[in-house]
Amino acid sequence: MKTRTSLSGNGGRCAAFITFLFSLVILTGACSAPKKKPLYPRYLTPQSRLVAARKIYEKSQSRKVPRSRRADWQLTSARLYLDSNQVQLALPILARLAADPKVPERTRARALWLTLRHNQEGDSERYWELVRKFPETVAAEDALWKVVELSRARPGELVRRLLAFYGKHRTSFIATLVLMEAAKVAHGIDSPEWKRYAVHLLSFLARRHPDSPRWDEALYKAAGWSRELGKTKEAIAFLHQLMKTRESSLFFGDYNSQWLDDSQLLLGDLYLERNMPKAALKAWSDLPAKFPESRLRDRAWIRLMEHHASHGRPRLACSAARELVRKMPRSRFAPQAKKLLAGCTPKP
Repeated sequence: MKTRTSLSGNGGRCAAFITFLFSLVILTGACSAPKKKPLYPRYLTPQSRLVAARKIYEKSQSRKVPRSRRADWQLTSARLYLDSNQVQLALPILARLAADPKVPERTRARALWLTLRHNQEGDSERYWELVRKFPETVAAEDALWKVVELSRARPGELVRRLLAFYGKHRTSFIATLVLMEAAKVAHGIDSPEWKRYAVHLLSFLARRHPDSPRWDEALYKAAGWSRELGKTKEAIAFLHQLMKTRESSLFFGDYNSQWLDDSQLLLGDLYLERNMPKAALKAWSDLPAKFPESRLRDRAWIRLMEHHASHGRPRLACSAARELVRKMPRSRFAPQAKKLLAGCTPKP
């Protein structure tokens, strides 16, 4: 028995030693393996950017490279030339790309945008030309924002111009941004009629473009602007429409929206304005439960604390204050909550 035990022990130790050596070889190989070059290298100095620009441009001249890839490389080369302050080398490349009809539209549009930006173009019409030519590109979005920023037209005229463009490009990539910007311009006009029309445009956007990345923002803004007009019932309806996305996401996947917790908080405020305190308290209480990582949890707790304290419910007020201090001790509302907690009965 002793002999068998001894042999078994030696065998176990040998197996463990072999396993250790095998693991060591794997780790050594992993550590000594050559590092892969980053897919998008960083050129930290003007000189390194200049060298990279030349190499990339030379590489783009090979006839073995597809035309679309050549155009992308030339655009990258032009960017690097601009970053290394070699404008005289960058601008001709950008001009050729923007003028070549065989180059992909996204590359042509970005080349034109880079040229306008470098020249610090102050004429909104130049940016509008880019929007009209390339409405299916991301560069057109950048250009549209400059159109709105630089336009010297009256706000009402600009809204009409944007909507006329939308009418011709309802299914384009830029369509919902055009509607959003038209709504913002309309809302900025000092007139109840225009402000109501701004809400209408946002409602139209949400209704006609339910898959738009701006759908939730449109509903949230529509709620806020309706509130400004005194239409709290309409505002609540917009928020309920937005909040339904969270319920449906349980069945169709995760819906990640930056507006959902904002909507939950605003919903409570609107209910309180409509003299519906129970609904308001529920909306605020639901925010930390539904969105446990939200940056707005402290605002929900401080609202609960203040409401309960002002209505003679110290126990509930203390509970809300305690949650705020415990879970968000660095909140700007924490000192106010601590002050209230000083008068609370210690929790057993």
